[in-house]
Formats: sequence, C-alpha cells, structure tokens
Amino acid sequence: MKTKIASWYRLISELLMHPDDRDRKTVKLGVRSLNDAPEKLGGLIRSFVGHPGADSSDEYVETIELSGPCPLYMGSYLFEEPKSCRGAGTSGRNGYMIKLANMYRHFGLDAGKKELPDYLPLMVEFQRLSLDRQASNGVALRRYYLEELVLPGFEPFLKALNKYKSPYALLVEALEIVVRLDIERIVDTPAWKPPPEPVSTDGSPEPTGSPVQLRFADTK
Repeated sequence: MKTKIASWYRLISELLMHPDDRDRKTVKLGVRSLNDAPEKLGGLIRSFVGHPGADSSDEYVETIELSGPCPLYMGSYLFEEPKSCRGAGTSGRNGYMIKLANMYRHFGLDAGKKELPDYLPLMVEFQRLSLDRQASNGVALRRYYLEELVLPGFEPFLKALNKYKSPYALLVEALEIVVRLDIERIVDTPAWKPPPEPVSTDGSPEPTGSPVQLRFADTK
C-alpha cells in the first residue's frame, strides 16, 4: 500500500503544477497506476485529467495561483490574514508555516526558499518522500502532520474551489482520499503531540542526517 500511496501522491503533486510545467510522462504513468486505486479515487483523478480546465493556463492562473481566489497555500484557508505588517510575524499562518518547515527539516528534507512551506504541491511531495523516512519517531510525526496540519485544510479549500466551479476541486478531493488512506495505514501508531502550552514556534525534534532538497526548493 505504501508504494501505491507514494505513486498517487506523485501524480497529484504533478497535476497541481501549472499545465505548462507538468511532466507529461509522469502524468501518463501516474494515470496508469490508478488501475489499482479505489474506484472513487481513480474516478476523481480521471475526471480531472479529462476536464478541459485541467490543461487551461487561464483556469490555473485565475483560480489557484497566489493572486487567485483559491490559492494553493493551505494556511490561507486555516487562518485569517493579519490586518497589519506587525501582526504577520505572530499570525496563526506564520506559526503554521514554521511548524511545516520544522517538520520538513526533521525528516531531512530541505524546502529551500523558492516556495512557502504551505504551498500544496510542496506539502504533497513531502508526504510522498517522508513515507520512506520514518526513523526517529517518523511514523508518529507523520500521523500528527497529516491529521493536524493537512486534513483541516481540505474542507475550506474545497468549499472555495466549488464556489468557483473549479475542476481542481476534483483533484483536491482525490488528495483528501489519499491522505485518509495514508492515515489508515498508520492509525495504530500514537500521533506525536506538541509540547504543552505555551507552544514554542519550534515544535518538532531536531533533524537527523543530511537534508535532501524537495523538488520545489531553490537550488540556485
């Protein structure tokens, strides 16, 4: 199951990229891997791939890029934007991104500075790569990450996408299914819990090993 989940994460991460930046070979192979997927999961992704909006640059830019109404930044659906520059550093979203960055670092994955930590394709790639990096309490940390940092964002994100009738709602719904399958795989493992209040901004253990750059990291 772990290999299948990794392949589904890889496909969804690729499809969340701008249509011009997608690796067509990766998409083609990923769609083939859906033969072994649950019926609903396979149906959602195939429906997205076959939708005219899936390859539309206009749909992507006008709906899910940073300036669109449904940006691919999960923290924007979980926290209100600060009303002043002074509040940005202590905002809920800022703390959320710090937790994500620390999680990546603990698993030895370098997100770099090219994208914010809550950029969804980056998060999905982390979910894929961390499947094989579960030493140092990795299973418990992944369960905490999936249940507390990822799952809560799906409902508001899907609500926004459906409001604008975006085909990307199909893809995000598929991603939620994969995340829940991932959690089912490790449900017998107690989830890691952050320190009791007051919670520090650095809420994860120290990293182990040399960092490996995530795909969206700034490699310059």
